[in-house]
Amino acid sequence: MKNMPTLLAPAGSMRPLETALRFGADAVYCGAKQYGLRAQANNFDEDQLAQAVALAHAKGAKVNLTLNIFAFDGDLPGMVRAAQAAREIGVDAAIVSDLGAIARIHREAPGLDIHVSTQANATNSETARVYRALGAKRVVLAREMTFEQIEAMARELDGEIELESFIHGAICMSHSGRCMLSSFLNGRSANRGACSQPCRWTYTLHERSRPEEAMPIEEDGRGTAILSSRDMCMIDHMPRLMESGVCCFKIEGRMKNELYIGTVVGAYRRAMDAYKQNPEAYRANEALHAQLRAELSKISHRVYDTGFYFGQPEVCGEAAGTQQEAEYMGYVADVSGGEALVEMKNRFFVGDELETVTPQGSEKLTIEEIVIDATGERVGVVNVPNTLVRIPCGSKLEKGDMLRGPVRNRA
Repeated sequence: MKNMPTLLAPAGSMRPLETALRFGADAVYCGAKQYGLRAQANNFDEDQLAQAVALAHAKGAKVNLTLNIFAFDGDLPGMVRAAQAAREIGVDAAIVSDLGAIARIHREAPGLDIHVSTQANATNSETARVYRALGAKRVVLAREMTFEQIEAMARELDGEIELESFIHGAICMSHSGRCMLSSFLNGRSANRGACSQPCRWTYTLHERSRPEEAMPIEEDGRGTAILSSRDMCMIDHMPRLMESGVCCFKIEGRMKNELYIGTVVGAYRRAMDAYKQNPEAYRANEALHAQLRAELSKISHRVYDTGFYFGQPEVCGEAAGTQQEAEYMGYVADVSGGEALVEMKNRFFVGDELETVTPQGSEKLTIEEIVIDATGERVGVVNVPNTLVRIPCGSKLEKGDMLRGPVRNRA
């Protein structure tokens, strides 16, 4: 391992960005109000982007900006202006997929690093060299590549250009995300940031002569989204990832909340740091491996698999619904005098045993008292989301930590 790979986390808005940095991301990627592929995320205006850059740089981290739509001629001048503004703000790199946009941004916004998006489907070393000649510093590899292909490509390039690879999160049912389903079904282009995720919808089968008869194609009572993939999770394969020649590990999820971001970033950060400290000890530490797997099972996710890293993924019908083993209970807005000010997300009761979610891991916390911050009233439960409450926490919580608890039956 020549250099320690970095960990790149998604940030759809300011709080997930702050969480990613706090839980150990080396860099974050976020979108501006235009030209990115997650138009439904809150994204960042120029003032917010400047704030994000200041926060990240103060922690020694970087900020990458997504400018990865496939552009029409009318888009290119605005994309260049956005790249120039990002450069002036201090953004470290633009993530770009369109070939013409790459060339123009390199020419008209010099000094801003260019990372070629996975949407560009780079799968071989010659393609990477072409992008390098156009001014790119890094290529985000297509998600169809296997370990063997990635390792061979890294050996062939031998540092000529940086390689980045996805290691966790949702995978599109198309060639590295270049999907037409949303455009065809409801006029919202996935390649221009407006994907409505029709691959996640639940479908039924109709025979032409009996159109009124819906024939189920389901694995369970919730139906089967036959176009939907499982979620990628590579936590069990960190040693090979660390030695693969990839310089940056990327987590998917700019539509995810801070609990998801903190949990995933925290798990991979701990794995990467433990491996760097002692590779052989990490390989043998089954207790840590089990702990990290358990952490990632707590968040909302589809059935996990390893994508294409080990060849063709298993075809399954299990991906229709999500699963999770814990629920987001609260965000710690402040801590003072052994008491936490918590923004409540889902109801919890006095006497509940919750879990803390911190950069160091998690531990149990019994809720001994709940006080409404605005009124000072002591209550047994709070039912209104986002209510600010105070709870005793001792030294178990800090600002920016979170609480999770058991998934409750809301029927």
